[in-house]
Amino acid sequence: MLDDLIVLHLGGGSTAESVPTPLRGVQWQTCLRKILFLRDGDIHLPSMAATKHELYRGEHAYQFLLEVICGLNSPLVGETAVMGQFREFCAQTKLPATSWGWFLRQFMSDVLVDAKRVRHEHLQRLGSQSYGGLVRQHLAEVSTAAVLGSGQLAEEILPWLIGKTRVRLFYRNRLRAEVLRSRHPQIQIDQLDNAAAVWIDEPIALVVAAPITAGAIADWMTSQRARFAKVLDLRGDAARDRLRCAAPVIKLSEMFAELKSDRQRLHERTTSARAEIKRLAQLWTRRAQYRPFGWEDLCA
Repeated sequence: MLDDLIVLHLGGGSTAESVPTPLRGVQWQTCLRKILFLRDGDIHLPSMAATKHELYRGEHAYQFLLEVICGLNSPLVGETAVMGQFREFCAQTKLPATSWGWFLRQFMSDVLVDAKRVRHEHLQRLGSQSYGGLVRQHLAEVSTAAVLGSGQLAEEILPWLIGKTRVRLFYRNRLRAEVLRSRHPQIQIDQLDNAAAVWIDEPIALVVAAPITAGAIADWMTSQRARFAKVLDLRGDAARDRLRCAAPVIKLSEMFAELKSDRQRLHERTTSARAEIKRLAQLWTRRAQYRPFGWEDLCA
């Protein structure tokens, strides 16, 4: 059974028509990838040599799938959504009532068990991998955030706040602000130079995402007549043009140092996770090879 196992990885944009031969395997598809679980003979291997599809067998198939489910091959390394997607796939997929189907069922179950172990031991609390992730972490304890600016930096951090925090964006360029609101209808937009806004929720966090002078920011904060719990000053010259206010201020240089530390920790954790996954794949292979009569005994 183990020697017959083939896992074929197609990119998220691949279609069944891009595979040169008809396949009768089990298919798991997400927005990023399509993975087929095949039995040797379901696919003409020489014809796959000219394609860009990735093909894995036995131990390497197990290792590859573990890395995917643990989020090591995701754009956001270590994310958990892919494990939930695979768990749902396992629960809903109907496998044939044959020794091959029983083998696949046990294979998938073993992968899930080992993935939980790897995540628990190596991939917890990885930290942030972007400024947006750091901003969200710093705003975890506040319900409302005021974002000053509607440029590229504001565009980058908004997706990290939507659904977690109520966002009011203050703009100088209305056209840019309207574009951002069309992408994120949940946000409220206000002109920066208008009179004091009405604030219902407190405390409020302030995110400075535009090149505004410290004096202008301080004057704006005073005009709001609201209590600001903290300020994330993401201006490039925040260290030189220091913002002075009653709320604690976290400067861009401090967030950069934090991000650098997080990325170093991320590298160490993912390296250890990959080493553990390789070890687990080798152990799984040995266990599979110790079943000389196949996997039928699992359902005995």
